[in-house]
Parts: sequence; structure tokens; C-alpha cells
Amino acid sequence: MVNPNTNRHYNRHILVVDTDTYAGNFEREMCAFMTGQIGKCGVGEDQARVAQREIPRVVAQLGDLVDQVMDEQGCHRPVSVFQNQKYGNDGKGNHAVLTAENKDRYPWPAYNSVGIYFGEIPNSRLLSAMKKRAREFADREQVKIEGFRFLGQQTTFRELKI
Repeated sequence: MVNPNTNRHYNRHILVVDTDTYAGNFEREMCAFMTGQIGKCGVGEDQARVAQREIPRVVAQLGDLVDQVMDEQGCHRPVSVFQNQKYGNDGKGNHAVLTAENKDRYPWPAYNSVGIYFGEIPNSRLLSAMKKRAREFADREQVKIEGFRFLGQQTTFRELKI
């Protein structure tokens, strides 16, 4: 079967902000501060208002590019926690930088990254503005940003015989 989303090669793009800290404590607020966008849950409204006041043109442009994706509870959000492949999780909430010596003790992924969803790739000016805002947010929240990645997510369909 052909992918019905024929107007672009990837269905979605994801800007990933890799950090040294579990991102579930701040991912929605960071996204709102970076993009001015929030999900239906409303978390990050204060940060979104700050972004709309401080970078209104960037927020307006991102409003057309940011995708809302349904989470596991059915709430549409522009962001989710994302795996940072540098870290492992022991299944009991303990995270560590993976090494040859400890990878068996931390076999699960650690969700230390923030993934922001886009329908189209933002231009370099918008990406720079978001990175700058991410660093400002991280400085305030005492979170270390380890880097940025941009991913393409592609959905394909295959007919199965049943």
C-alpha cells in the first residue's frame, strides 16, 4: 500500500533536545518557551505567553509548522519525552551514562530528551531561535543541554495476509 501522505517524504519531523536529566519533568514547558505552542492539556501556558511576548514573529511562524501528536492518554501535544541514547535506565528510575561496564545494569532507554514535532522542517533562522530559547530555558531550570538532533519520522503501510 502506498503512504497516503504524498505531499512530503516524511510524515513528521522531530527536533530533539538531548539533556542530562529526565525530560518528563519539563518537556512541555521547554517546548512552550521555545515555540509558544502548547497541547490541549494546557501545560506550559505561562511559558507560551512569555514566548508570544518575547518572540512573536517566531511564534507565529512556528504555529504553522508545529504538529500536535496524540499521547498515550489521548491528549494532543506538540512535544513528548524522547530517548537519549547516551543514557540507560535500570527500570527502577535510576539513570546512568552507558559504558561497557554498566550497560547490562541499565538495559532500558532513558528519556532525557525533549522531542518537538513538526509537519515541515523549520528554516535555519527558526531553528537557531529555538536552540537559543532552549539554552535559556535550560539555564533557568539548571538542566544541561548535550546537543540537538533533527529526525524524520516516516510511516509506511504493508498489506498483511490474514
